[in-house]
Amino acid sequence: MRRVTDEAVLAVGRLTLAATELEYVLAWIGADQAGGDQAAVFAVTGEPLRAARGSVQFAPPQNRDEFIGLVDAAGSYLAQSQAAVRAMWFDNSTVNAATFDEIAGLLLRCRDRLQVLLDEAGRASTV
Repeated sequence: MRRVTDEAVLAVGRLTLAATELEYVLAWIGADQAGGDQAAVFAVTGEPLRAARGSVQFAPPQNRDEFIGLVDAAGSYLAQSQAAVRAMWFDNSTVNAATFDEIAGLLLRCRDRLQVLLDEAGRASTV
């Protein structure tokens, strides 16, 4: 098995938490897809993104396009985070702690902007 440095382990932890925080906000957005039950959406792997994609179509018109773009970006960032962690086991892998931290930054900025839009929309639990 490949030896993973302590620095990489810590960075993967930060990445995992950032991805989970983003999925938590996506679950808020998509909660109407589960009768308003954010926990039900959050509990199923991949469901926060799927549910959010279904819900953003109903976002307020003034920021619907930004919601849609951010949810699409969230999907890309989540996929990047999963691919980066899996890449650690490839022999020619170039991922390292800096890579994980860069992706974590993307995830957190996306989460922060989605949260601002939710607050602006005046709907802290769903879009």
